Amino acid sequence: MPTTNSTAKLFELEDIILHNIESNNTEVHVFFSLHRKTHVCPHCAAITDKVHDYRTSVIKDIPFMGKKTFLYYRKRRYHCPYCKKHFYENFSLLPKFCRITTRLAFYSIHLLGNRHSIQSISALLGVSNSFVFRRMKDVSFPKPARLPEVLFIDEFRGNAGGQKYQAILTGAKKHRLFDILPTRSQTDLMLYLQGFPNKKDVKYFVTDMNNVYKELAREYFPNSTIFVDKFHVVIYVTRTLKNVRKRIQKDLHPSKRKYFKRSRRLLLTHKRKLNEESLQALKIMFLHSSDLATAYHLKELFYDFIESKNREEAAKKLKFFILATQSGNLKEFQACLTMLGN
Repeated sequence: MPTTNSTAKLFELEDIILHNIESNNTEVHVFFSLHRKTHVCPHCAAITDKVHDYRTSVIKDIPFMGKKTFLYYRKRRYHCPYCKKHFYENFSLLPKFCRITTRLAFYSIHLLGNRHSIQSISALLGVSNSFVFRRMKDVSFPKPARLPEVLFIDEFRGNAGGQKYQAILTGAKKHRLFDILPTRSQTDLMLYLQGFPNKKDVKYFVTDMNNVYKELAREYFPNSTIFVDKFHVVIYVTRTLKNVRKRIQKDLHPSKRKYFKRSRRLLLTHKRKLNEESLQALKIMFLHSSDLATAYHLKELFYDFIESKNREEAAKKLKFFILATQSGNLKEFQACLTMLGN
């Protein structure tokens, strides 16, 4: 087999005329053209093999042996003697008006499936970030056929379809992504869930404290038990403690206000994890505000409840936390207790 044929086969560019290959430490440059043959005119369907001229296109291709690959394609432009129009010859690896091969586009999609970042893929392939983003639109993901027994719903900030937030559905039992929706609106979620035939098979519905999601669960999953996941509950309680601190800071001298702000992480840390110096810093803060001391105590009670080892222990600690919150008379934690109760 001739050397040129072997090289063309190695690059998966068979049935070409290989003119030259140049290589350095980072790049490979392949120069080639196609065999001349008859073509059907796309304008009038006449058959012709008359060449009008040649033009060279530089095409980005899939990396070869760890090097960026560029194809220098000397392409023919054919002339139709019947309609007098010109057209380029067909090349399967290169879509019309493109300067990037089809297999490079598919390879970028493959890398996205392996959890690479957009920036790392564009740097590896020598393409722009926008090119990789556009390839995501080329992949279609069909809607799942059936809902899982344990369905988790949450939201994240994005920019799909002009929406600021998107909804993400997860099969919590197998820890697998179920689907991503371009919007979190109640109407769109209702339209999405209506098409599933096994809505009654959903046994557990896990969500945050968004009432919209709870209403959807009550309407579409009548046999499910609704749970608020631990992460969002903890975040809500710690945010309540932050609100107490911010309220107190507003009435302090600027120097003390800065001290409170610098020490905010101490308030969120479990007491048993603090050293003596940190505990003394907390005592100084509590001397300025009994409300902050109460809020910190309630946070510690809640942390203790979260770490319960069984249902009976959790029930006792939760009851104690509720009683302490009611007697603490802090408006922020009173509102937090009302939200958790809903």
